[in-house]
Amino acid sequence: MKLLNTTAAEHISSVIALLNEQANYAVLRNYEGLPDKNKSRDIDIIITKESLRKITPHLIRLIDNSGWKIITYLNSDRLITFVCAINNGNNTELVQWDFFVNTSVFGILLMDAKEFLQHKQFNGFLYYVEVDCQFLDKYLYNRAVGSEYPKKYQSTKEKAQHLPLVKEKLKKVFQVASVEEADRVGGRKLLWRAIAYNIKKRPWGLTKDVGCFLYTFMRNYVCSNTGFTIGFTGPDGAGKTTVIQLMMHRLGDVFKTAHVYLHFRPALFGNLGDVAQAAGLKKEVDRNYEQPHRGKKTSKLSSLLRLLYYTVDYILGYFIRVKVHTRITRLVVFDRYFTDIICDSRRSRIYLPTNFLYRFAKIFIPSLDYNILLTASTDTILNRKGELLREEVEQINNKIDFLDNKKGYLKVLNETTPDHAVNNILQHVFDSQHRKNLMRLQH
Repeated sequence: MKLLNTTAAEHISSVIALLNEQANYAVLRNYEGLPDKNKSRDIDIIITKESLRKITPHLIRLIDNSGWKIITYLNSDRLITFVCAINNGNNTELVQWDFFVNTSVFGILLMDAKEFLQHKQFNGFLYYVEVDCQFLDKYLYNRAVGSEYPKKYQSTKEKAQHLPLVKEKLKKVFQVASVEEADRVGGRKLLWRAIAYNIKKRPWGLTKDVGCFLYTFMRNYVCSNTGFTIGFTGPDGAGKTTVIQLMMHRLGDVFKTAHVYLHFRPALFGNLGDVAQAAGLKKEVDRNYEQPHRGKKTSKLSSLLRLLYYTVDYILGYFIRVKVHTRITRLVVFDRYFTDIICDSRRSRIYLPTNFLYRFAKIFIPSLDYNILLTASTDTILNRKGELLREEVEQINNKIDFLDNKKGYLKVLNETTPDHAVNNILQHVFDSQHRKNLMRLQH
């Protein structure tokens, strides 16, 4: 039986209640105001490996039974992340849980969970770490990778930098006497000092942790099933820009800084016209992009050459500009993708049979997780874009209907309000991601 939680506050309360009952944990920062007000993009929790293993099956069951969906799941050497979401009418709520088992860099241990949890406190709702540990978690990591401590946490730094635990930890790991001295030392030198500390104190543990880091990093990169990709295709007047903008607004702070927006292709290479001009094959380039159907019909040979050029960009660009983001909990959004070549040959000037382009894409083009075919009736689109020709719109919609019967495509009609279309899209994505992640978690 599903016990539906309808708000983020209820979801947070239920997860914290589970942790209070069964886990040795503490919230690392920004816990004030929980569960009603979540001031942070994510909720960072430090937890022992034993507790995390113990509660994970119960946590998954709790989320599943509540009606919330696990839309992204990351399992790395130092943390497990769950991004959970639910649609409630025209509102979407998201909560990102980051469960850290230590503070480390590239598998090099800086501070273990048990060290943090010796200093936890209870505020009547949840356990949290004291200010010295709040500071050390961020500071040790940032300095080891050569970054500055975030200015937004400056008040935490001022409160913690002279506390005994901070000085003791910096002396052991970074071989410095104070925060001021650590600020003056380069990040690479601090990282080497942390490695030397680990070699001296726990050589076998260091070897195991670095191996675990390398394994999980390569696994997440190769599998690319932590983040996900969405592509939108449809005729002008379908409302793609409005729907994409509303979707990203609905996904809130969790994906505000954790998404990448691309148009048509990864664009590893320039436009074909620009490349031809640079090579001396063309004197002028028509850049009247407000009229995408302005070009003349090309021959089969010209269409094939265009197809091959774009194919190289799709393949190489996917690994260089897309996969680097989907290996972590990020979202990549395409406003048009290769699907647009199939549906709108005049825009890409690739005049080849629809069935051939579909089969070609199946073999050669890296597939997106979700291909949204966003459209409306021909009359609706002509009312929105009076300059379009009925024949053009009908041709695109016929090709959308062709793809709608194929696996991996979702046709969404944007006839009424953009909210209605976004609801359909997000519910489809949330349900599918949840099923995928449950399967991953059960293996």
